[in-house]
Amino acid sequence: MRKVKLMLAAFVGAVLFTAPAFSRPRQDSPKEKPKEDTMKDCPLHEQHMAANKSAASGGSDQSGSNATLESRGNSAMGFEQSKTTHHFLLRPDGGIIQVQANDPHDTGNLSQIRKHHQHIAAAFSAGDFRIPRMVHDTIPPGTSTMKRFRGKIQYGYRETPTGACVVIKTEDPSALDAIHDFLRYQIRKHETGDPETIS
Repeated sequence: MRKVKLMLAAFVGAVLFTAPAFSRPRQDSPKEKPKEDTMKDCPLHEQHMAANKSAASGGSDQSGSNATLESRGNSAMGFEQSKTTHHFLLRPDGGIIQVQANDPHDTGNLSQIRKHHQHIAAAFSAGDFRIPRMVHDTIPPGTSTMKRFRGKIQYGYRETPTGACVVIKTEDPSALDAIHDFLRYQIRKHETGDPETIS
């Protein structure tokens, strides 16, 4: 009986002695440090990060949350979706992503539209499709192929009187199919009413 009491006392002592070590917060090893964000130079970086956090917390089940296409779009693009008009146009050599301010005197949204499209042209050229992923809370069709063929696709930025557009061009048939798949998806999701045929 005395042996059992001694063993029990030793066990309790060991637990009490090591407990503080388990209660200390674990320090991250150098391998676990977060990667430096490559989009920090984006003028809309804070909005993009907020949209990414919203999409991650909302998941694909949007019930009970405001993680709708419009609210995610507002955050990720940096301008109000309800005060702008989107167009996605299919062309024989690619297509056009265009947004315009509904009010031509709305300088705030006009400025943000132009910043966003400049960023999109540069990001897509680099094979970075995180913004469409944030907006739609899923990977849109065509993006993985567009990323793979990024060296064969040109993304040009152009200003319009009330907004801006990204002009997409390619001579590669596989890249062209992917661009058209991507644009058709945008037409449906944003409900723009643009034709899904090549014009």
